[in-house]
Amino acid sequence: MFRRLLPALAALPLALLPACSPRVLGAEGWTFRLGETQGEVRLVPRQEFGVCSAKLVGCTIPLGHGCLVMLDRTYFLNGTPRQRTLLLAHEVGHCLDGSVLEYGHGSIGAQGVVYGEYYRPAVEGFAEAYARAYRAQCGDNLAPLGYGVGETCTVPDPRGVVGR
Repeated sequence: MFRRLLPALAALPLALLPACSPRVLGAEGWTFRLGETQGEVRLVPRQEFGVCSAKLVGCTIPLGHGCLVMLDRTYFLNGTPRQRTLLLAHEVGHCLDGSVLEYGHGSIGAQGVVYGEYYRPAVEGFAEAYARAYRAQCGDNLAPLGYGVGETCTVPDPRGVVGR
């Protein structure tokens, strides 16, 4: 009986998302796949993030070995290439932290404070360290993260990301 319940239990987070923010799943966006991790990215006004603070410009909701990434549409589309890269790669970093590192945060600890006080908690420090590692390796090319057209680039392995 438990095996028959597993698909329903696995789908529960997806079923709850529309109730929290009805327009998110139907919003403009794309998918990405990095190894075994698959994610959905949606561009929505930050006021529609639902479960995340509208003060943020990005939010990641883990879904098993994947995630839903919500980006503030205006910030992302009007941002500089550097801003877009750091935002998307930071949120993907959260996704990989959960799906690959099982929230081990790459043993970052409070080292993320080197990027600013917001990044002192290990969860934020790892995501920012991942974003910086991504940009160092792939530049502002977002094609490996599913956005736009660009050259192939091997994204950083989250297991090798450490603070600066």
